[in-house]
Amino acid sequence: MVTPWARCALLYLFLFLMGAETFLVSPLLPTIAADLHVGTGAAAQVVTAYVLTYAVAAPLLGGVSDRFPRRFFITAGGALFVGGNLLCATADSLTALTAARALTGLGGATAAPAMWAYLSESAAGHQRGRAVAMGVSCYALGQVLGVPLGGLLSDAAGWPWAFAAVGAGLAPVVLLIGWRLKGPRPPAASVSLLAGFAVWRQRRLAVPLLSTGFLQAGRLGAYTFVGALFAERYHYDTARLGLIGLLVGAGSLTGSVLLGQVSDRARRRGIGENALSAGCALVFVGASVVALVSTVAAVSLVAVFVWMMAGGAFYTSQQTYLGGADPARRASVISWNGTLDHLGVALGTALLSPWAVAGPGFVAVTAALGLTAAALSAVAARRAAG
Repeated sequence: MVTPWARCALLYLFLFLMGAETFLVSPLLPTIAADLHVGTGAAAQVVTAYVLTYAVAAPLLGGVSDRFPRRFFITAGGALFVGGNLLCATADSLTALTAARALTGLGGATAAPAMWAYLSESAAGHQRGRAVAMGVSCYALGQVLGVPLGGLLSDAAGWPWAFAAVGAGLAPVVLLIGWRLKGPRPPAASVSLLAGFAVWRQRRLAVPLLSTGFLQAGRLGAYTFVGALFAERYHYDTARLGLIGLLVGAGSLTGSVLLGQVSDRARRRGIGENALSAGCALVFVGASVVALVSTVAAVSLVAVFVWMMAGGAFYTSQQTYLGGADPARRASVISWNGTLDHLGVALGTALLSPWAVAGPGFVAVTAALGLTAAALSAVAARRAAG
């Protein structure tokens, strides 16, 4: 079996644009709020609309997606994603923009699980880790570049053009995917919106999925407060806080690339992805504690980079394992990984909010979430080893 890298490249471009769009709204919120004559807090509901729609729709659609050729759901989701962004560009009210963002989230929930499933099942066995890691890397690169490029385009032509650019850029990619993408056809079976919930009856899937939720709760839940930490402890202004965002993206990108280089070789030596995930979670715990308790800005910055590098490697390892753990339910399993990713952020934010930023309680909760993820991954690794 030969990995179809040219066809995978189309999905990598899709994932790059999806990553760029994911973080596009945050820096544009003040401008959007002013233009639509609403408060910034009210405008933030456009972010919630995307996240909630994705988190709810992905596992429901995943059960159906596993019964059709991957190209069908990737193309349909891409069309919704393009349409959602073009509607964002033409929205003249908060209600219209929120609805458009929900449509975009539905497009992401439709396309993304099928894309990750395609990367896993079309790659040669000895290259599966690299194929998935390149997808995670492109998604992370989109997050790194999307914020500054979107900000520049917004300053030059207005915020609607940032959404229009994503839609216009993705449209030809979706057409090419519909024309060129070929691959294994999933096994025929009954179609049900609830079929995706069957993955929770298998501990070898449920335990790693829970590990994703806890790791992301600590990793991204705590990161929500990093800006406040640097502003308070090191007196960083808005410009320097923006640079931290680039550092975070670079760390995630580095981690996914490194894991892609390691995972295929580790598997040949009998070290599975769950064991790698456990190690990444432990690195996250150490780095996050250093970042939160250090009083030296340079040390905190390096620790934040390692924190995000470990998180990027963990996510890549999870996607690689879950994409191959149940070939009959690839999209269902991966869709749940995306949902646990989003729900984990909400859980972490809720658990950390009552504590003083970087105080003892805050640090303890962050570390506990990471250690729980490491323990769950270790349990999954031990079970996989027999």
